[in-house]
Amino acid sequence: DGGEARLRLAQRRARLLANGVELERTTAGPLSLPAHELEIDLDIETSADDFAYLWGFHVDDRATGERYYRAFEAFTDLDAAGERELAGRAFAWLAGLTRGRDAAVYHYSDYETLRVQRLAAALAEHGDAELADWVRGFAAESFVDLFGLVKGHFFGANGLGLKVVASAAAGFHWRDEEPGGLASQGWFADAVHAPTEAEREAARTRVLQYNEDDVLATWHLRAWLRAQP
Repeated sequence: DGGEARLRLAQRRARLLANGVELERTTAGPLSLPAHELEIDLDIETSADDFAYLWGFHVDDRATGERYYRAFEAFTDLDAAGERELAGRAFAWLAGLTRGRDAAVYHYSDYETLRVQRLAAALAEHGDAELADWVRGFAAESFVDLFGLVKGHFFGANGLGLKVVASAAAGFHWRDEEPGGLASQGWFADAVHAPTEAEREAARTRVLQYNEDDVLATWHLRAWLRAQP
């Protein structure tokens, strides 16, 4: 079943690869991506046992011109309580930053929203219903999934992952030679359990730089998307 569709897809990819094209526009006209006074890019890193140990934010305050990276991290073996406490700190910071502002949070794929909703439910269950209600409402209204926008308007010869699209479209490149979520889980393990402090510190730096590059990639991608004619 679906054999003809798969053959047509393979042919399309082969044509693009033969012509040296990684990304093809499938629609025409400007893309709908409204600007906001405060724009925040979010990327979450998780350990091999599926605990979110790093919440990375790139803040672009378009009112003041200020841009900076802010991370909430726990380089330690986490359990559910530790993950929840870290998420609570990130949520409380985000609430304070965006209160009274025209703000939006950008991410790539629905992973971030699913994790936020899951941890908000955990916060509510453990007594912080006010913060949980705020973050659920804010995520529903102000989180923007750039992957959905890209998927609706582009075809990728090598897929539409962030690293493919940000590199091919926006010309962005990660500092690490082997960037990837799976690789970062190994770096986290080294950051916690490597035998020397120097090795642990090097792994922590590598993880933080990788996460910062992830959020910078969505910032550059968003600028490129808005520039499309």
